[in-house]
Amino acid sequence: MDPERPYQGTEETAVTPDDMAHYREDLYERTEPKEETLHLIVFRLLREWYGVEITEVKEVIRVGKITYLPSSPESIAGIVNLRGNILSVTDLKTMFGLPHEDLTEKARIIAVESGIYETGLLVDEVVESIQVPVSKIEPPLLTIPVEGASYIKGQCNVRNRFIALVSLEKVLEKRA
Repeated sequence: MDPERPYQGTEETAVTPDDMAHYREDLYERTEPKEETLHLIVFRLLREWYGVEITEVKEVIRVGKITYLPSSPESIAGIVNLRGNILSVTDLKTMFGLPHEDLTEKARIIAVESGIYETGLLVDEVVESIQVPVSKIEPPLLTIPVEGASYIKGQCNVRNRFIALVSLEKVLEKRA
């Protein structure tokens, strides 16, 4: 803006061919939008693979002494003391209708929370943390047994491994 002419009106300015070439380059230079991804903690129950969103995971701990809680729902394996806080432990195998096996050294408890609820998910092994494009998430298969179908919100295929996405809201709803 010219300081001696504070109001410049609607004068047209001359556009040079160089200006047009620069404008044309900017017009066609587009960055591809980054695809949205889900960051998952992948775990194993027997020979099946499952995942929970990492935003719902507080921590992963080794399985210690799980204290049985009388009169608790069948899906609650018991409680553990997590640095002075009592955490219920949810047995996903019971919820999914899977057979039980003895726990191994690889067994872990995934401390999760959703809203005001929290629990520990008892799993056979925590395998990895991965990012999956949202476009690769598909509806759950109709072949999932009825016992566990309501706790699965989707599935994805990563490195020739089907991973069922656990609906933490449904799991916490069941145990409440």
